[in-house]
Amino acid sequence: MREGVRVALITGRPLATAQTMVGIDNAAYAANHGLEYWLDGRVELTEGVERYAALVERIVSDATHLEAVGVQIESKGLGVAFHYRRAPDAEAARVAILQAIDSSAAQHFAISEGRKVIELRPDIPANKGTATCILAERLAVNGILCVGDDRTDLGMFQAVKNLRDWGIEGSAVAVLSSESATDLLAAGDYTVEGVQGVEWLLGEVLKAVGGTSP
Repeated sequence: MREGVRVALITGRPLATAQTMVGIDNAAYAANHGLEYWLDGRVELTEGVERYAALVERIVSDATHLEAVGVQIESKGLGVAFHYRRAPDAEAARVAILQAIDSSAAQHFAISEGRKVIELRPDIPANKGTATCILAERLAVNGILCVGDDRTDLGMFQAVKNLRDWGIEGSAVAVLSSESATDLLAAGDYTVEGVQGVEWLLGEVLKAVGGTSP
């Protein structure tokens, strides 16, 4: 890795949100499913995404009625996530979301579903898988460890396998839970049990590289 970089993070959250939540100095980021990057101390956007910001504002404005059925609308600047985990009737909320986004503005986006969430992302070739490959190249990594718990991480897991073919060591770890997707578990090289399993894994990684837990 480049001098000063300690860790690289790939996330579906917006860049600013991820940086605030993580709070790790000198980290590199691929945020918003590979739409935003933080590298060399500056923001980089995937080509062609700027025009989506105005469309996002329009979609969010047109979908506010979904809050009445328990849907949380998250504007990601370049995309929108509709969370319905807390909806009294999850299936009814899901149907309402799909109906609400069936508009001209939403047609410019790709629709993906995860664990009680439906996301609209710019319809361009960018995801956690492409982000994994870009970070691996830009940071000149020798090895990579990816941990994921949702279908949106499938591309990242596949990228790890592709990178191994290119001579870069890597492992994909699926996080077990009551909502684990079978295709994600099948794509992982290993599994860990929930948040505690992830904490244990990261602790073992720190020991292996001579670091210390906080």
